[in-house]
Amino acid sequence: MGEQLTLRDMQRSKSRSERLIRVTLWTVGMLFLAGSLYSLTLYVLSNIAGLATVVNVSWEQTVSGNAWSFQREYVTYTDTKCILLPIVDEGERVSKGLEIARLNFMGEIKLNEPSNRRLYSQVAGIVSYEPDGLELISELKDYQALTIMDLDKIIGPAETAQKSSQGLAGLIQDKVQAESRGASGDTTASGSILGDGGGGGTSAGGGQTGEQREAAAPMTYTREIPSNASVVKVTDNLSDCYIYIRLPEQEEAPFAPGDRVSMRLEGSGEGRGSTLQCEEIAGGWGLLLKLETGLEALRHSRKHQLTIMLGTEDRCAVPSGTVVMKGGEIGVYTAEKNRARWMPVVVVEERDGLQIIEGIEPNEILPGDLIVTRPWLIWDGMKLQG
Repeated sequence: MGEQLTLRDMQRSKSRSERLIRVTLWTVGMLFLAGSLYSLTLYVLSNIAGLATVVNVSWEQTVSGNAWSFQREYVTYTDTKCILLPIVDEGERVSKGLEIARLNFMGEIKLNEPSNRRLYSQVAGIVSYEPDGLELISELKDYQALTIMDLDKIIGPAETAQKSSQGLAGLIQDKVQAESRGASGDTTASGSILGDGGGGGTSAGGGQTGEQREAAAPMTYTREIPSNASVVKVTDNLSDCYIYIRLPEQEEAPFAPGDRVSMRLEGSGEGRGSTLQCEEIAGGWGLLLKLETGLEALRHSRKHQLTIMLGTEDRCAVPSGTVVMKGGEIGVYTAEKNRARWMPVVVVEERDGLQIIEGIEPNEILPGDLIVTRPWLIWDGMKLQG
């Protein structure tokens, strides 16, 4: 009986040993499989990561700001309330002496009303029925000599003033009083004042009569004009063009008088101008230029968003998509000794498929450094395939 028990115990012990061996082999196999899968995953990820070299590019430094253009402008005013009846379209270029509009002071509101006042262009140029008040600047005989401080004081209130010269008359009254409108009823080189009453003037330079254009007369800008307000202006877009630009704050003046300046206007190409003045103003710098070449679009409207080229310098660039955010921080993964190393950076600009970057002290990124181009599944310290 004892021998039988001993044999049974031996069989049980053997079964337990076999189970232990099977479990051990299964565990070792699973661990080996997991390790193999992990190694394979690392291998795949490290190969997918891809490497590229940080390149050195010539980076164009630019700054953008609001800009206003000024040319010789001829404005007609009325000291009596009336109705404006346009003859030519807004923005149309007309020849000197062409009838451009009529003013209705009484009677039936229509173009052929006998009492209408006829308005003729005093100069060849572009017609606008929406004066913005800044015409008073170009009415000064020496408006080119205005300082940046003068311009800034005038333009600031103009941003909120109504679109009539009346809203700004008081702001530059001292400058304009002696040379802009003159006495009531007079005509100056820059504008004229109209009173109520019948037609006047004859078409000069072979211009068309109002009747010839009456059938196609635009009615969009037909509206009531208050007393002592501007009615219409004609901009001599062949006269000298001056550009005033407000630039954001910088440590020092970006330009000096006489400097050539390259400008860019979206959709209109590039142009060049020469610096007349550059002075510090509230919140930045004021830059006054004379347009020399290009950017004819600046002559056809008042306000623009201009980009100014400040110069070029060498900067580090990486392919777009290389920079990622990890833990609320922007950076790239560099490759050092076949290991991924996280480096925080600042993206200066993105252009033409490249991101211009610079390291954050004490880290520095240099041309020739290797960086991970597909960093989405990469972590700091991960081994990379060379």
